[in-house]
Amino acid sequence: MLQLLPLLLVAAPFQSDAAPAPERTPVAALPEGHVHPVEHLVRIEGERATSLLRLQQLDLDVLRSEYTRGYVEAIVTDEEIRAVEELGLDVEMVTRDLAAFYARRLASEDPAAVARSRGSIGQWLTPAFGSGSVGGYYSFAEIVSVLDQFRATYPNLVAPKMSIGTTIQGRDIWMIRVSDNPTVDENEPEMRIDAMHHAREPQGMQTTLYFVSWLLESYGTDPLATYILEERELYVIPCVNPDGYEYNRSIAPGGGGLWRKNRRNNGNGTFGVDLNRNYPFQWGGAGSSGNTDSEIYRGPSPSSEPETTDMIQFIDSRSFQTSLTVHTFGDLWLAPWGYIAQFPPDWDELQELGDLAVELSGYPNGPAGILLGVAAGATDDYDYGAQDIYSWTPEIGNSSDGFWPLQSRIVPLAENNRIAFARTALGAGAWLRPESALVADAGDGDGSFEAGEDVSLTLLVRNSGRGTAAAGTISLTTTSPDAVVVDALSTVDAPSFTTGQNQSPLTLRIAAGTPAGTVVPYRLTVTDGPLEQSLDGTLVVGEIVIADFDFEAAGDEGWAVGAPNDASTGNWVRVDPVGTQAQPENDNTPGAGVRCWVTGQGAVGGGLGANDVDGGSTTLVSPVFDLSTATAATVSYARWYSNDAGAGPSADVFEVDVSNDEGATWTSAETVGPTGASGGWEDASIDLGALLALTDAMRVRFVASDLGAGSIVEAAVDDVRVAAIVDAGCPAPKIYCVGEPNAVGPGASIVAFGSQDTLNDDLTLSASGVLPSNFGLFFHGQGRIDSPLGNGRFCVGGSVVRMPIVQADGLGFATYAVDFAADAPFIDNGETWSFQYWYRDVGGDGYNFSDAVEVTFCAD
Repeated sequence: MLQLLPLLLVAAPFQSDAAPAPERTPVAALPEGHVHPVEHLVRIEGERATSLLRLQQLDLDVLRSEYTRGYVEAIVTDEEIRAVEELGLDVEMVTRDLAAFYARRLASEDPAAVARSRGSIGQWLTPAFGSGSVGGYYSFAEIVSVLDQFRATYPNLVAPKMSIGTTIQGRDIWMIRVSDNPTVDENEPEMRIDAMHHAREPQGMQTTLYFVSWLLESYGTDPLATYILEERELYVIPCVNPDGYEYNRSIAPGGGGLWRKNRRNNGNGTFGVDLNRNYPFQWGGAGSSGNTDSEIYRGPSPSSEPETTDMIQFIDSRSFQTSLTVHTFGDLWLAPWGYIAQFPPDWDELQELGDLAVELSGYPNGPAGILLGVAAGATDDYDYGAQDIYSWTPEIGNSSDGFWPLQSRIVPLAENNRIAFARTALGAGAWLRPESALVADAGDGDGSFEAGEDVSLTLLVRNSGRGTAAAGTISLTTTSPDAVVVDALSTVDAPSFTTGQNQSPLTLRIAAGTPAGTVVPYRLTVTDGPLEQSLDGTLVVGEIVIADFDFEAAGDEGWAVGAPNDASTGNWVRVDPVGTQAQPENDNTPGAGVRCWVTGQGAVGGGLGANDVDGGSTTLVSPVFDLSTATAATVSYARWYSNDAGAGPSADVFEVDVSNDEGATWTSAETVGPTGASGGWEDASIDLGALLALTDAMRVRFVASDLGAGSIVEAAVDDVRVAAIVDAGCPAPKIYCVGEPNAVGPGASIVAFGSQDTLNDDLTLSASGVLPSNFGLFFHGQGRIDSPLGNGRFCVGGSVVRMPIVQADGLGFATYAVDFAADAPFIDNGETWSFQYWYRDVGGDGYNFSDAVEVTFCAD
């Protein structure tokens, strides 16, 4: 039932089971007292990780915990420095009087640099975005004014601001709802964005307001902004902790104040509770403190603070599907869990959506307790643990930016996260996006895209959101003069976090007479309301697929670890990978694929350098490919490479080499790195003919090395595909007559490879998917039939000639090299013969057949 927004939040004050309703004191009645001590940024070092763990008893304001590397970065007072040194640890001063440093930096920045940084978003506001009175940041009064300006300028997109409650000093915590019907509670997926739980982190507030301003200014012209405003409801709270923020303004009017907590008078000469340690889910655990003077003081009881209670009441009153609780700094995208260093139950979905969010920003996406450090009682854990909200904590800005980035960095940092915010909004509902395309020969079935033939395209569409998708539309177009679209439109449907495909054919027809080697571009577009997302691809006329590896087979299919392979850890393995900040959690293959080759398998919950490449090189070598009849050939693959972490980052490279003599010599095809290697799956392709003469002894290898000092190196390879344009004078072998299932799987398949010139006496038959270690034989005849026999189908016509008995190996592969003099002296060039494999089976008549292959023989 629809209702007006003002009715939405009229409710009795939320009462925590663990604490009475907090008292709220009028602003003027609370003495400020307590002068904030001078704080410094330091690096604390110890000989062993165990020595650093003693720091936990001091409840320090830790920014970065690198226990395994022997150091911790923290913000400390002079008194805390003495306490650290009493533990026998070394303290290195990084920035003395950090607040004064921030203030000087903001005050001394070149106005011209600030002006160049601003862009266009939010420049209509008063003050203009990035020009706030607190060192370029909006004051709390200016935040309130901006919310009013949003409403006044875009009344059709922004509801009047509403208070979700008041702070301990009596200030309102303001919220706005942003949507195409902002005063109506529609049945649309909901997302929440809040910022400034911590008063010293105004860049989170600025990034949030920048995102809102972009949505409003882009509505009706930008399809993404239009879709979000028409299909989602966004609830925005730019400042959860106005008391602390106003206190920072009072002690540092030009910016740079380091007050973090709210302004509770603890009654013992100390002030403040860390609101992001005060939420009731897992309250009181590690990463929070019971010491009132600590920056991570959790409060006297769960949800003891009015700000936290207000947020809990608001969260519980809505049906948020995703949320962002925005902080600074660290260039991180933190997910639950935070209270423990473990992956949450829905990590596959959280990882998928989080990885898409940070695809452009490059932030690592992972559980907060693993990436940053354990912290109990945080907002995102309450969201996820208590309300099943997929929540993240962006830590915006790098270590140079700190808590108060330069004024010229306000807009760039906000812009760097705009798409991440937008994609998190998409993830609150159904988000259909094109994933990959499957292109198939719909003509004579020989696997080659030939002139005059039809080509069938299947678009795999992923729903990377929490909503169940209504049917979207897929369209197929081409700009090629050598092809026409036969079937252009289809629908697609996919439940939450699943992959669907076009429900009717999408077909291109290649024009008659199109020369081999002609490149035909195509575009597949998924349309969902105003949102269109496209996948571009090409097909090559005359091209056939020689080999295609998604690495999901039972065996390694001829791939092996080769030389050099002298790394002490991190050697290539084919597994379902366990992810780290440097290594993928999932393979690249769409759909049900899980395996790929990676440099060492880590342990669940392992650290950044868990089993990475160390102290040498590791090499993955392909099987041999016969490209002797090809006039052109490519090898394409998906690769993952990360070398930008560790004490000595960006010092190593990932090398891809090719060979045409079975690996006796190698030619460099691609070198990735040493810079710009931050992981993530990327597609790559190599033109083999441009590097080497094409032979029957082609190989490719992938080499990952750790030859520098202190670096974290991880690599992965998936979805390797070898395609070629083969001399049209001798058509490729054609598979026909589908085999029947057997006792070990869906049935046996046959392939023929090698030379189709009988004078070369170099044709090999191979059957896969048969019963391991069992017996069978290949046979041939000059014709096609399709008749049930035994447990399968008999598919070879004419007079049948059988070849010697062979035994399958332990993986169910049976191979036989045809001896034309002994097995087939009657086969001549210019003739077409069919081959099939007969093998022992279990049950039924006790035997079965593979599918069949038709081979046309001709002179090279």
